[in-house]
Amino acid sequence: MAFPDPLQIEPARLVVHGDRVVDADHGDWYFQYDGIEETRYVYLEGSGLLDRLATHEDLVVGEIGFGTGLSFRLVCTAMAETGYRGHLSYVGIEGRPLNAEQAEAANSLRPPALHWTPPQAKPRAGFVPVPGAKLPMQSPAPPGTGSNAEVEPGGMAPMAVPDLLLLHGEASAALARLQAQVDLWFFDGFSPAKNPEAWTPALFTEVARLSRPGARFSTFTAASEVRHRLEAAGFSVVKRSGWGKKREHMVGAFAGSWAPRPTPAKPSVTIIGAGIAGQSLALAARAARLSVTLHGTAAAPEGSGVPLALVNFRPSGDAGPLGHLRKAAFFAAQQTYGDAAFTSLDSDQSADGVSGDVRDHGRPLVLFGAEAMVSDDRLRGRWDRETDVGHKWIDQRRDRVLVPGALSLDTAGLRRAVLAQVACVPDAVDGPAALRRVVAEAPPDALTFIAAGLGSAALLSDTGGPLDSLRPNRGQQDEVRLGRDGDGTEALRRPLNFGRLLLPQPDSDRAWLGASFDRDPPQDWQAPRERDRVDNLERMALALPSLPVAATGRSWVGLRATAPDHLPLAGLIGHSLGLLTGLGSKGFLYAPILSQCLVAEALGRPLQIEAWVWKALHPDRFVDQGKGSAVALKPTAQG
Repeated sequence: MAFPDPLQIEPARLVVHGDRVVDADHGDWYFQYDGIEETRYVYLEGSGLLDRLATHEDLVVGEIGFGTGLSFRLVCTAMAETGYRGHLSYVGIEGRPLNAEQAEAANSLRPPALHWTPPQAKPRAGFVPVPGAKLPMQSPAPPGTGSNAEVEPGGMAPMAVPDLLLLHGEASAALARLQAQVDLWFFDGFSPAKNPEAWTPALFTEVARLSRPGARFSTFTAASEVRHRLEAAGFSVVKRSGWGKKREHMVGAFAGSWAPRPTPAKPSVTIIGAGIAGQSLALAARAARLSVTLHGTAAAPEGSGVPLALVNFRPSGDAGPLGHLRKAAFFAAQQTYGDAAFTSLDSDQSADGVSGDVRDHGRPLVLFGAEAMVSDDRLRGRWDRETDVGHKWIDQRRDRVLVPGALSLDTAGLRRAVLAQVACVPDAVDGPAALRRVVAEAPPDALTFIAAGLGSAALLSDTGGPLDSLRPNRGQQDEVRLGRDGDGTEALRRPLNFGRLLLPQPDSDRAWLGASFDRDPPQDWQAPRERDRVDNLERMALALPSLPVAATGRSWVGLRATAPDHLPLAGLIGHSLGLLTGLGSKGFLYAPILSQCLVAEALGRPLQIEAWVWKALHPDRFVDQGKGSAVALKPTAQG
């Protein structure tokens, strides 16, 4: 099966000439003077955005030619000025994204409040989600805010801020991978005469696919060729007076009549399953301003109960959805575990960016930085070709690579942090009847997400759900006491991936070693097995012969839910019903981004992962042809 090639980007060649910021490749300027009034007139006023903000409806804005970020920053300013209380998602497409130094130079002519700072010093290709930046203003709490919403003293809630999704790559190819429903478009590429590849029929075909009925647009150009392509794609086009010396520019609307998105009176979500999938869904739902109720199940403990979890990146060489998911998930996990989810906790980042942590009552919750052993030339070649993930060869003799953004997670601390933020009903759902009762008791417009690992199949056993493919995978970790290595130095200060994992416990000479894989677990799978302990120790001895260890006798055992193709099962499977399971041994890696995508899909917001990858994860891929796909949950008060 052929998969799309990864998106590529070219470096921007930006030159500042007095009051003009010029792109040297196209011989065209990003803007002259500061560009503020022109951008506000052409895009914010011309597209009708300001009128839409006044209605406080949820909106999605797409900009072709993100450039210096001025339009985005002006939209943020307009949201603050209008006291906008809806949710705005902003999608910025850019083939030649600015690096941090270029962005600083380009924005130097503007007030600091309008400066755009890229998420990384060096841009990476593909999809780059950026969570909403905090604005220094507050607005009254919106009506219908859930009881567990973040409310400031005095009844003030944080002002609505946009979520930003950057698509770095050629515009039509990038849009072809996007799943979104756009209300307003800004066509802001360089001049069609100087940059014709950004104004192709293929581009407007994708724009039409992504547009909601009646979606409006504005563009600085009045070129007849652009007008004809817009009309051919289904847009009505009219000319409007231009800015300054420019005589006119074009605005218009897509076919159909625009209508606000339906929004529930009390936005809420019920989550079934309190493992890492359910916890991540709770965090994603709270970030989307949904009221969350988290239900446990009566299922036996599964993979989420592992004492320490390593969230790491290792180049897979896979060109399909698995390889793409692992990389995208790694970036999302860094944000989730190391940033917004723990704003109530103290942060302490070390100077070298490796051993920083987020602390939970004095205990490290997240430790950054992990080492990976490079076992062969093929893996070494993959690392040498890797450009998106920060890494550094730290010891060629030992063939180890340092991934500073990898992290070791205290899973019990994470669970406590999540449960402190949401309403939780433990052990409340133990079968299909209980599931129907929970759904029946939820508000009529509530979302329900099932994230109960292997137990998800039992909960949906009488609905025709697509979960017959789930299989158990038993894993065992064993605690060991670390000695000094053969050189007399201290034992590892960072987690190590050598095919299996060695995860040092903070402030201790002990570590967790494993985990084993057993795809055919016995009935007594919960009992630790000596042969698995011996196997873990033997594998470590081969990888680290100079590091003495001794088993302490403590073990962890759990079952992971896996699918035959090793991909998770994620997506909407019915009206207001979503499923997230089958995460295998990478639950703590996959759960954040899949939760964010599932919540976004349910709310009609842009997905943070490429659409072809998301489609490959849908649970219906295992449903036999002709049997249908939707799960029919018809809740009744009697269950």
